[in-house]
Amino acid sequence: MLSTATPAPIRTAALLAAGLLLLTACGEGGNTGAADGKKAEGFPLTLKNCGRTVTVKAPPQQAVSVDQGSTEILLSLGLADRLAGTATWSDPVMKSLEKANAGVERISENRPSSEKVLDKEPDFLSASFASTLAKGGVAPREQFEKLGVPTYVSPADCVGKDNSGGGDGARTAPLTMDSVYTEVRELSQVFDVPERGDALVKKLRARV
Repeated sequence: MLSTATPAPIRTAALLAAGLLLLTACGEGGNTGAADGKKAEGFPLTLKNCGRTVTVKAPPQQAVSVDQGSTEILLSLGLADRLAGTATWSDPVMKSLEKANAGVERISENRPSSEKVLDKEPDFLSASFASTLAKGGVAPREQFEKLGVPTYVSPADCVGKDNSGGGDGARTAPLTMDSVYTEVRELSQVFDVPERGDALVKKLRARV
């Protein structure tokens, strides 16, 4: 269990090591188009995410991902063609995702301003960390939601974790791969490619 005394870089490394780096090693990284040519059904889609209700009216076509981990999941799902921009990179992208990533604009190496994000006219915003979409980060989630931009935060950073205090929060339960599987499946549902999410989770489970 991680405590508030654990340095933020160590907590971040633990989160990434638990699933995101494993995930990107499995990623196809293909740029295969929107929703596999199928008509979107089940939209508007509503889901619970980190204590908030998120409603997505239609599969995103111009999303922005503001944390590397979230970006790599979307790339692993073959959604490069639906990313208008990415930000907050701390490490080189996995080799299996280099080609897909090269076609996505990196709007900032670090956390971008909310203005830079909105300049891409996003229809969906994702992040790996609650602090990214909070006061002191890019901007609070409600700021984007008031403008009609649904937001999503990785369950790995809020399930079994208390983010109500300062800093990076405090984990109240061990981090497991279940949170990563949930994120993969939920994002694949948001983008209306659930079969890709199921396939990626199957690969992850096999590797574990």
